[in-house]
Amino acid sequence: MRLTDRAGALCVTILFVGFFMVALPAAAQAADAQWRPAYDVAMRWVNFIILVAVIVKYAREPIKDFLRLQKSDIVAEIGQLEKEKARIISEIKAVKQKGIENRAHFNELKDRLIAQGETRKQQIVEQAKQQSKIMMEETRRKMENRIDQAKGVLKMELLNMAIDQAMVKLPSVMNSGDTQHLLDDYMSSLHN
Repeated sequence: MRLTDRAGALCVTILFVGFFMVALPAAAQAADAQWRPAYDVAMRWVNFIILVAVIVKYAREPIKDFLRLQKSDIVAEIGQLEKEKARIISEIKAVKQKGIENRAHFNELKDRLIAQGETRKQQIVEQAKQQSKIMMEETRRKMENRIDQAKGVLKMELLNMAIDQAMVKLPSVMNSGDTQHLLDDYMSSLHN
């Protein structure tokens, strides 16, 4: 059967059903009073069949076109979402890689700073040791200087005290012969 034959058969069926729907209520009304609920149910089914026939006849192609268009729009949107997903995943991977690189760089900087700190610490310790040695040496020299000065002062004081005592005791103990003898010893030590 061709499409036009089917459409014609459908129209004849609809007309036939419509005629019986108009003629049937009058016959049913004369026969029984309980006809109304059955008639309402039958009319609902007839209306549904007519609606389906009209939709099939006139709206089938537009609905197919609409669904095809919706399908292509959805496919295009899914493609865009897939591209966006791939872009976001690549960005996430790039950020993770950058994080790994940053952690490695941070650890490298930390190690370098620790090494520089240790080197600087050793330098400071060495400088402190050198300064300590210098200060100790300087303090030792100052102490030796003071000791030498104190020894010199002490010798001078002892000499002065000895001279003072000699000046007091010698005139009473020494006579002129002792003086001559000291002078002779002194003169002989000069010639030798």
